[in-house]
Amino acid sequence: MRKIFTLIAGMLLVSSGAFAQKKWTNTVVKGDMEGEMPAYVTLDEMEEAGVLIEGKTWNSFWSHEFPKNEISEEQYQGTATIVEDPTNPSNHCARVIARSEAIADSCENKVAADGKLASWDCQFFIYSTEPIPQGKLVRLTLKVRAEKAGSFETQAHWAPGDYNHYVMFGNVNVTTEWQTFVSDEVTVSADQSKEGDGKAFQSVAFNLSTNAEGNVFYFDDVKLEIKDEEQGPDPEDPGEWVNFLRKGTLSADKFGDYTTFTGRDGADGRDIQARIVEDPIDHQPALNVTTIAWNAIRVDTVYTYDINEETGDTLKDEKGKPIVISEDYNEVNIHIKENGDTLTAIDDWQTQFFVTIKHKFKTNQKFKVVMSARAARVDGEPLEDPVSIDTQAHDMPGQYKHWAFMGSPELTEDWQDFELGSDEEPLTVPSEANGCQTVALNCNKYKDHPINIYFRFQEFSFQEGVVLENERILASENITLPVGAKGNEDGVTVDVDMSELASTLEIDDLEKYLEGDILKVKTLDEDSMEVYTNEALQPATGFAIDQNGFYTEALNSLGLLIGEKIEGNKASFNMVNDGVELDNGISTKLLFTTKAGWYYLYNVQFISQEKYEEQLGISEMTTAKKNYNAIYNLMGRKVEKASKGLYIVNGKKVLF
Repeated sequence: MRKIFTLIAGMLLVSSGAFAQKKWTNTVVKGDMEGEMPAYVTLDEMEEAGVLIEGKTWNSFWSHEFPKNEISEEQYQGTATIVEDPTNPSNHCARVIARSEAIADSCENKVAADGKLASWDCQFFIYSTEPIPQGKLVRLTLKVRAEKAGSFETQAHWAPGDYNHYVMFGNVNVTTEWQTFVSDEVTVSADQSKEGDGKAFQSVAFNLSTNAEGNVFYFDDVKLEIKDEEQGPDPEDPGEWVNFLRKGTLSADKFGDYTTFTGRDGADGRDIQARIVEDPIDHQPALNVTTIAWNAIRVDTVYTYDINEETGDTLKDEKGKPIVISEDYNEVNIHIKENGDTLTAIDDWQTQFFVTIKHKFKTNQKFKVVMSARAARVDGEPLEDPVSIDTQAHDMPGQYKHWAFMGSPELTEDWQDFELGSDEEPLTVPSEANGCQTVALNCNKYKDHPINIYFRFQEFSFQEGVVLENERILASENITLPVGAKGNEDGVTVDVDMSELASTLEIDDLEKYLEGDILKVKTLDEDSMEVYTNEALQPATGFAIDQNGFYTEALNSLGLLIGEKIEGNKASFNMVNDGVELDNGISTKLLFTTKAGWYYLYNVQFISQEKYEEQLGISEMTTAKKNYNAIYNLMGRKVEKASKGLYIVNGKKVLF
């Protein structure tokens, strides 16, 4: 491995060195609900003596609930009940009982909201061992089940029952089976931590009265974690802006079932890839949605019926239904109702335009959006008034989260440029939008006539200090690579087809790409996708990983050299084993990037050369003869002409 490791050592001299692993610290005591629970202090005692009372603390789990076998005028408040898990008697969990609305009414002490049972009639609290100030990054993990499927809300409290804010980690869905919930990472906001009032966020409240019939909840393996301080973005130097709209209006990047731009037109209500049209004014590409007026309905299907030619009556089948000859979907036919008594109001969000990015918004993050937009009546008549559009936060298109995100631009018939946020005064993500990935533009506020709204987007940016590595990955590919015996300095070389990488990252010249300084190769942790290797490798693009697949500077490692030979979009991968065991293989993740910071991911599995050959159906090794049939490389791809090295001919490994 010496020739590769020499390259690695040279690269490390000019790189920033290995990143430390980002760590989470759990602040919950006895989250597994096993053993004796610690003593607790009541809220009254805390208020009398101050925040801390020597020898006592809040129990990590506190409940405000209604006992299952007792109907009384007072609800129970105190340490949560720890019980045997009904599905596994050897395990313990916390049980919380949410009373029904009927029982609450009979007790004449129902906690009500709009006359109905309030979700906070029954609450379960998780208490941190330390106050968590504004700006800290936190997450919640737990196992939960209930006797009835449903969901519950999470709030931010100072101490249990001392309310700070109505949104903390969003809503949690539950089923009758144990489920593991892991929240998004949340940056604690000023609202969630009211330090100005002498408080801090220290308790999560679960509002459990979300079913009027009542429910019983079970909780286990609870964690409320804080990320290490040094791992957060530097507020003094948050870094450059990362624009998630790679190709602006023409972007075709896909996230799940959606492309970056999604439209929901008129009364049709389907989420589909947004239409790119030629704008009638300047004949340039634009994204388009068509609204529906408040007194209009969309005719989705036009039916043609079988008619009795003599009587003109519609013929019917044996069940009395009209016999349909044909049915055609009519996408653009809009029918205006003439009878004033049957006019139907259409919501502002009947027509929506969605912009989805891979980054998940986090509370108080700074962002900016740059777009152009205009509106025009479908019938070609002039607009009487400007057209206002509202902006909402959604998880994904159609999954509504919050009614306000980046204001309400007003559109005219002429193109206007909108810069929503700037370097000096960026917008910030509201706490209610935490975890979202989509901005929804409500386009149906103008209801006098159907209109076309045209959009062009140039930028949707967050600062790089808050953008995770996995949020920049555009596509991924699984590959398996062979590793030879220890101590073989030449190693094993195979050709890898990198056509998909080149296409995704828009690389015209793979050789120039691999030999330039625009390449970054990184090994990643499976769960967190956080970086473990040096920030930027230099032209040689060689490095080493350890037994666990992480970047290492140790000598007893696996060396990987990429791109020593390149033909078209195929590049050689050379593996040298300098001291790793391959009994179960080694997995790692390699990221290739562009200067703009977009990644292509290889999920790599390193296995022994023997297992690799078995997978390819290779038998014994022989020496090439002058006359041979088709030649394949060790990746199983046909080659026209073999150079020096190992190839597969007639199912056998051949040395040229």
